[in-house]
Amino acid sequence: MSTVVVCDDDPALRGAISKLCNEVGMEVVAETDVAGDAAMLVRRFDVSVLVIDTSLSAGSGESALELIRDEGVHPQIIVFSMYADDVPRLRSLGAREVIAKPDLLALRAALERVSAAVTTAAPGEDRRLASRMTDAAPPIWRSPSGVAAAQDLTHSILALETGDSVLTMRILGLEAVEADVGPLLAADCRLAIARLLRAELRVQDLLHLANEGEAFVAMLRGGDARSADAVWSRLVTAIRNEGLPGEPHGAGSRVDSHGGGDAVARAVGAVLSVTVGGPPFLSV
Repeated sequence: MSTVVVCDDDPALRGAISKLCNEVGMEVVAETDVAGDAAMLVRRFDVSVLVIDTSLSAGSGESALELIRDEGVHPQIIVFSMYADDVPRLRSLGAREVIAKPDLLALRAALERVSAAVTTAAPGEDRRLASRMTDAAPPIWRSPSGVAAAQDLTHSILALETGDSVLTMRILGLEAVEADVGPLLAADCRLAIARLLRAELRVQDLLHLANEGEAFVAMLRGGDARSADAVWSRLVTAIRNEGLPGEPHGAGSRVDSHGGGDAVARAVGAVLSVTVGGPPFLSV
C-alpha cells in the first residue's frame, strides 16, 4: 500500500485529501501545515507519496520540495495549490503532478496515477512505521476512540525522535463525578474526553492512557515547540467547549537535539511526574 504525507494549512481540506487517498487505496500516515515538517515527516515515515500546497501558514511548499531534493529522498510529489503557476519550476523540484485547487476530481485522478506508478515493496522488505521497523515492534492495539493501550506506551516512547513533544493531561474532578453518579458514567466521560483529544491530534500523533486511566499521554511526532503549545491550547479549548466535567491540567516536554536517548528519557520523565500545573514546555 502506498503511504502518504499530506501538507496543507486548511484542516478541512487535509481531511478531504486524506479521504481521497483512502478511497484510492493509499494510507495517510502523517500530516502537517508546516513546510519544514513536511520534509522531516517524509524522511521519518519513509513515505512513497507527498501531497503538498505551495502556500502554507509557515514556510512555502517550494522550500519543502527543495529540502526534500537536497536530502536525497524521492517520494512521488503531487502539488495541489491555487498558486502553482510556474509548473516547470515545480517539476524541476520533483513534482510529478501539479493540480489546481480546488479540483478534487483532478486530484483523485492524480492520486490514482501516482498510486499505480509506485513500486510495491519487495516481499520481506522492512517498512518504517512510527520510526521503528515493523518486524521489531509488536502490534499496537487501539480502541475505536483512537486511544492506544497503556502497555504500548513504552513502544511509543522508543519511537520518539528529536523535535517530538510529549504531553500529559489529567482531568481533575472526575473522582467527584464517579462518587456522585458511579464508575460507568465516569468512564463514559473519560471516553468522551479521549475522543475529543484524538480528534484534535494529527494522524501521526499517538494518544495513550497512563497511570491506570488517570492520565492521557499524547506523543506529538514532528513539529516545533510552538506547535506543541498550539496543540495543548486546542485540547483544553475542546474539552471546555464540550462542557465535560473536570478541569484539564498537565505539562509538556520536548525532546531536543542533545543527549540522545537520555533526552527522551528526561522528556518523558518530566511529563509523567506532573500531576497539576503547567503546561510548561520544557526543553530537556
